[in-house]
Parts: sequence; C-alpha cells; structure tokens
Amino acid sequence: MNTYPFVIIISILLVIMWAYAAISKLLYLSTFKEALATQVFPEWIGKILVWVLPSSELAIAGLLLFQKTQILGMYASFGLMLLFSLYVGGAVYNIYERTPCACGGLFTKLGWKKHFRVNIFFTILSIIGIILLESGR
Repeated sequence: MNTYPFVIIISILLVIMWAYAAISKLLYLSTFKEALATQVFPEWIGKILVWVLPSSELAIAGLLLFQKTQILGMYASFGLMLLFSLYVGGAVYNIYERTPCACGGLFTKLGWKKHFRVNIFFTILSIIGIILLESGR
C-alpha cells in the first residue's frame, strides 16, 4: 500500500500547526515575551526562547515541506512536541509551584487540558509520520 498520501496529509497538518504557532508568536511578540516572563523557568531562558521557539517552529515547517528533509522534520516535530507536551502536562497535573500562563494564540483560549490533548494529538501524528516514512525507505 502506498502510504505517501498519508505522509503528505500529516506533513500539511504539521506545517499549518508550526507556521501558526510561529507566526502568532511573532505577530504578538510583546505578548509572547510577557507570557515567557511568567513561566516556571528562569527569566533568562525566556529571553532566549522568545527567538529560538518561533525560529525552530518555522524551520520545522520548512523541513516538512520538502521530501528530502521530511523525515528530519518529522523527528524534529516529534521532539519539540514531546517537550511541549511534557511542559503542558506539568501544568495540567500541577507539578509546578504555580501554574504558568499559556503562550498565546489559540492555546490561551483552550485552557491547559485541551492544550495538552492537542499537543498529544500532534505528537502522535509526528510518530505516525516517522513510522510511515521509515517504512517506505
């Protein structure tokens, strides 16, 4: 069975998600900076992440656009989504001393539990993309 159409669909969904995440952060940069300043990690990390996160998200979206770099994009997507899911999971399960605020965009309106479900969905989608691409080699 040709699985590549499924890879294309997964890639498109991930590109849309990563592009939206990056562009919303960059369009509302001051809000994003404020959100990062209220997170549970040290402030200096937030000052780095304000540029690293949107850049990484755009880079992953770019990797997913081309067949030659799709597998790298899938692995990067999985890695970053796993990190995001662990962080959001910490907020959902009250691991932190205080609840961090959401980083903007649609996720501000969703709340932590729905945000966590969305993250898990995209993490699993990345895993499926990796499996399909690796099996097609």
